[in-house]
Amino acid sequence: FLGRLNQEYGYPVSNFLYPAFMYLAEIPKIIGFGFVDSVKIILIFSLFGSAVFTFFWLKQIFTPLPAFMGALFYLYAPYHLWDVYKRGSVGEVLALAVVPFILWMVEKKNWFLYFCGIGLLILSHNTLAILFLPIIVIYALLKKLKTKYLMLNTILGFGLAAFFWLPAIYDLQYTKFSQTVVSNFQDYFVNVWLIGASTFLIFLLSVIVLTCSVDSDQQSKKSLIWGIVLLALISGFLATSLSNPLWQYLPVSFIQFPFRLLSVTILCGAFLTAFVVERSGKFKTLVVLILVVVIFLSAKSYLKPAVFFDKGEGFYATNEGTTTVQNEYMPKWVQEIPNAKSREKVETIIGQPKIEIIENNSRELVFNTSSTSSSQIKINTLYFPGWQIWVDKQEITIDYRNPEGLIKFNVKPGDHQIIVAFSETPVRLLADGITIISFIIVIILVIKTKKKR
Repeated sequence: FLGRLNQEYGYPVSNFLYPAFMYLAEIPKIIGFGFVDSVKIILIFSLFGSAVFTFFWLKQIFTPLPAFMGALFYLYAPYHLWDVYKRGSVGEVLALAVVPFILWMVEKKNWFLYFCGIGLLILSHNTLAILFLPIIVIYALLKKLKTKYLMLNTILGFGLAAFFWLPAIYDLQYTKFSQTVVSNFQDYFVNVWLIGASTFLIFLLSVIVLTCSVDSDQQSKKSLIWGIVLLALISGFLATSLSNPLWQYLPVSFIQFPFRLLSVTILCGAFLTAFVVERSGKFKTLVVLILVVVIFLSAKSYLKPAVFFDKGEGFYATNEGTTTVQNEYMPKWVQEIPNAKSREKVETIIGQPKIEIIENNSRELVFNTSSTSSSQIKINTLYFPGWQIWVDKQEITIDYRNPEGLIKFNVKPGDHQIIVAFSETPVRLLADGITIISFIIVIILVIKTKKKR
């Protein structure tokens, strides 16, 4: 619960916003970098990580040159660069680095790093995790990995990230998310330039190579490759306005932006690039040269920001907005959204008690009251499940059914110590327990693996 946001009335966005990039950005922040530079460092490592992991994934299937070309395609795909320089979507860019890492682990049959990667993907970006997880599992099944091990380790990956995704799903019912139109999907279809000439060329060459190929050793792989071609075409099609009628039936509120489906398209494109180069035979040098030129020409207009600006560290350190597009994580009982900060954190509605604040932060407010009559007190903090109040160490009921959705409660006459604290709900405790158990299993597996070695 971030107490500074929403004009210092607080906002529960942390329950729902993918946290992985913030955890990772804490490392450069501790070293001494500012907020902005810490985020830029994560973007840089995500970009280069995506290329490196794509190369090692494809190198398990193809020879080094085709793998390198596939990684080059993935790194310089217009959508990939656009995600960095136009949107600044740190979570999505990080997820685009994690996905090829997981596929690499699938090829190596490294179950330990596989389920760690699954957990990291879920923490990196909610939507991309849901888009990619079925693809990853199907890919692993097509690779004829043992279903039992695959499912167990996928579940273990979910377990590692349970502390985040389980409360995020459960607590969504308390917000206005399902009632809020975050964006008009028709405004976010892509044009041919964002798909990229390199993508169209790779699709065309893939179909030609697949159609013309008659090698017996290639027949066993054709179903997988045709499947990747089909997946690329479907995801690319759904990202364009041609698919507008279908979006009436798709989960628009969750995906939000059709262009996100290009994340799947460019991953497929990386694989197909390696496939085309591998199968180009005596024309390999010519094909590589053409692809390099087309890849860079496609990426040319996306290789740098269109606008430079510097809001300064203070803007991010003191931002008091809700930080979401349409306040979609506002508690559903809030009818009047605050537009200015309150004068006092603690206010009296009925009575005139003396109030002495001892401690005040985002998670806890401690104060003393003294009054000769009954009082009603208002805390200028939005109520959200997890907030609790203790008067002289006895928990009391919170009244939040008011237009502002603020915390209100009654206090009897006399001297009292009052603690208002944000703590874990039963569901969050359950999720924490699942993560802890999963982590213990990980430690046990590491110890067993070392003993075997």
